Amino acid sequence: MANFDSLKFATEGISGGKTTIIMDNVDLPSFMNPFYKMTNAQLFGGSEVVHSAWKQGTVEKEVFYASKFINCVVDGRAYSWPNVIPAHSYDFDTEMGFCNAKGLHWHQMSFAEWAAIVHLMHKTGYEPRGNTNYGKSHSHTYEVGAKDSTGRTATGSGPVTWNHDGTPGGICDFVGNVWKRLSGSRIVNGEIQIMEGNAPALQVSHADASTAWKAIKPDGSLVAPGTSGTLRFNASGNIGTAVVTTGASSKAFSAIAAADSITLPEIIRELLLAPVEGVANVGNFWWNLEGERVPFRGGSYHDTSNAGASALSLDYLRSNVNGNIGFFSAYQE
Repeated sequence: MANFDSLKFATEGISGGKTTIIMDNVDLPSFMNPFYKMTNAQLFGGSEVVHSAWKQGTVEKEVFYASKFINCVVDGRAYSWPNVIPAHSYDFDTEMGFCNAKGLHWHQMSFAEWAAIVHLMHKTGYEPRGNTNYGKSHSHTYEVGAKDSTGRTATGSGPVTWNHDGTPGGICDFVGNVWKRLSGSRIVNGEIQIMEGNAPALQVSHADASTAWKAIKPDGSLVAPGTSGTLRFNASGNIGTAVVTTGASSKAFSAIAAADSITLPEIIRELLLAPVEGVANVGNFWWNLEGERVPFRGGSYHDTSNAGASALSLDYLRSNVNGNIGFFSAYQE
């Protein structure tokens, strides 16, 4: 316990409270960054409702903790540790298993948590760079990290400009290095499906047939998947209600717009499924409307200008295994 207290005290002191230590069920530490409860009004000029990242059902939570480092895997558990090549080449369900194996409240970072962090980042006016060109920044080539033979860099080995807020205490490699696959959201034949609030923190089932999946009506209400008139991506990468189940392409995330004469409900902006007006969303958007597609965000080591905090891929199956995809774990009691 003394060693844990010393590590926690030193970590919080050095980071100015931006990073702390949380132990898992085998008493191994992860470096985690706390994010305290905020409303949509505070985050992006929405209403006064609490953002989904701080809600579990009807219960509001004061904080969630995001990994400071892209995770590695040790003995079947995910860890947020510095100066290691991030775990990669696992499928979605395996990644989730690594996170859930750490004990109650641990989970693969949720789509809602990622969105909350990016909204807050944009409020501060900072846009991080990262390893977006085989070990270096594509735009600032003197910014480099300790890379492997493929181009991935050891976690946190890059400059402070690669941290989500541009400070030493920020989340490292938020943009680039490897994509970060997220829980709690997907599309099925183009239909947008989410889990209410921060349900992944409860380790709810993400199986294809899980009853936790909800579709979204244009008024923002959550309904059963397949309900008539729910929100969908179309073949142009815009969001409407027309049923289009084929098509795959890409465009700038900032170009996503409403279709079919609808007004997008607040939850779409809340979850960063579409850009917020007046915000410079950096990154590209890829989609595939055939079957189930699970999300990852941020870009990887070879995405150059297509990477960014708003970059979103919805074009791969949950079974996809790739050397440029990793993940963050998160924690919320």
